[in-house]
Amino acid sequence: MEILMNKNCIITGATDGLGKQTAIELAKLGYNIGLVGRNQEKGDKVLDEIASATGNHSLKYFKADLSIIKNLDNLANDIKREYDSIDILINNAGAYFSQYSETKEQLEMTFALNHLSYFQLTMLLIDAIEFEIPGRVINVASSAHFGAKLNLNDIQMKKKYKGWTAYCNSKLMNILFTYEVHKRYKDTGISFNSLHPGFVDTSFGDNNRGLGKNILSIGKKLIAINVFKGAKTSVYLASSDEVENVSGKFFDKSKAVKSSKISYSDSNQHKLWSYSENIINDLCS
Repeated sequence: MEILMNKNCIITGATDGLGKQTAIELAKLGYNIGLVGRNQEKGDKVLDEIASATGNHSLKYFKADLSIIKNLDNLANDIKREYDSIDILINNAGAYFSQYSETKEQLEMTFALNHLSYFQLTMLLIDAIEFEIPGRVINVASSAHFGAKLNLNDIQMKKKYKGWTAYCNSKLMNILFTYEVHKRYKDTGISFNSLHPGFVDTSFGDNNRGLGKNILSIGKKLIAINVFKGAKTSVYLASSDEVENVSGKFFDKSKAVKSSKISYSDSNQHKLWSYSENIINDLCS
């Protein structure tokens, strides 16, 4: 395959579902793709699948458990050794946990994986994203954020955990982070946008047991869209000239739309940023 666009794109959670389909579509356009996942065997298999499907062999797999925040330093260094600059970072990794669980760093799992990994990986790579021609950061959020009940005094829900609320809260955090990082780094020329991919038929939620998993399974059968449709907005934000200078927005079906009222709160954006930064400093000091 002739490489049409010499652009470097990093996609987290790229060995399955939306991330994998996004990688396939961007590989078809000739992008150099760096896929991030936690299973080396699965990653190698996906690289072969994408190369076979697209003819693009400019693919690299980076192994990392994104829920362990200290791992992200090594991940970022590995990525920077492979690529001189990054044109697109797609923070896509995420999951729903019906029961409360903690990471090895004693962080609530949903918070760590769905939000803090977005925050820290973006910050660690921002110099490479800014290098020469400023790039794009795309945060895969969800319209589920409209159901968020974020308590800024208990962001990780350690006092009264509810799995679906924690997931909705994490998707609100993705948007709060997008708006705040846009304000802080708008002078760099980097664009920061978030999106709702739709309710997509993937393995999302299959890590759970019981009622939560059953409800999601029924929903997937009845109303879910396929991964090709689900990946469209991510691919649009990564590749379209129409959004070259668009930043600080929330997209649905490749259109900028209004997110929830609470997501526009400057106070909430700033408090979440400070809280996230303090945790990072404690973990990495």
